[in-house]
Amino acid sequence: MLNINRLFLAFQPTKLTNLFANRSSNSLLKYVPLAQSSYKQYSTGFSGQPSTLLQNSTLVDISNSINSRSVTKFSIKKGKRKTVKTVLMRFYRLNWGGWVRTIAGRHRRMWSKSYPRQVRVRQHVLCNSTQCTLLDKMVTNYWRKPKYYVEDPYEPYHTREEFEFTARKPRAYFPPE
Repeated sequence: MLNINRLFLAFQPTKLTNLFANRSSNSLLKYVPLAQSSYKQYSTGFSGQPSTLLQNSTLVDISNSINSRSVTKFSIKKGKRKTVKTVLMRFYRLNWGGWVRTIAGRHRRMWSKSYPRQVRVRQHVLCNSTQCTLLDKMVTNYWRKPKYYVEDPYEPYHTREEFEFTARKPRAYFPPE
């Protein structure tokens, strides 16, 4: 796997691009912000050439392949909110609002894992409440509604009777003796 920090260090530009060529002064480009929010004058001149960082095709390919998981709040065609497709591929929503996921690395380096760990890694786990809220925000109302499938393997988990706010059946009443 490529280390992106090394690539940025290897392909740092020596000269900045003259973005404001139509302006009389390049005063906006003479100062480059530093980490402490102070400004230092950039020592090299401006040639008007595009940045070597943008000319490097490998770095551009890497930056284009980095995934974005942000939510589209307003689509271009209809102005509607869009679902993040990777959420649907990686998680499964239960009818009571919980989300189920698999454990990361469940197929990797199985030879190095002990047998009890291999069994544990094959299991599915529930997301916590913060993650469930975030995942609910990343999908549309259609995916939040209960879905009914034939021979659903998650059928026993769609009801949560032990929690009073999600329980469907009334609790059995045992009068005091």
